[in-house]
Amino acid sequence: MYTFFKLEFSTTIANLWDVEKRAASESVIIAKEVALTHLAREREKIMKMSHEEAIKELIKAHKLENRIRIIKAVSDNGIFGIK
Repeated sequence: MYTFFKLEFSTTIANLWDVEKRAASESVIIAKEVALTHLAREREKIMKMSHEEAIKELIKAHKLENRIRIIKAVSDNGIFGIK
């Protein structure tokens, strides 16, 4: 069974905690607004792209060229020929 303890502290601490909670909540709201604004701008940018530009950006975003280069660079270096 759990025992819960009532923490007793000064009103100064309680007031400080309240201020900190409000500041944290406000910062979360602001961060969400900034992130949503950024994503809306990115969406607008994508929507204005030509078909070819959009495909190039998609390939770039998935890092396909780098992944292809890495795969092509793989070799067995003769390790499978060891007896």
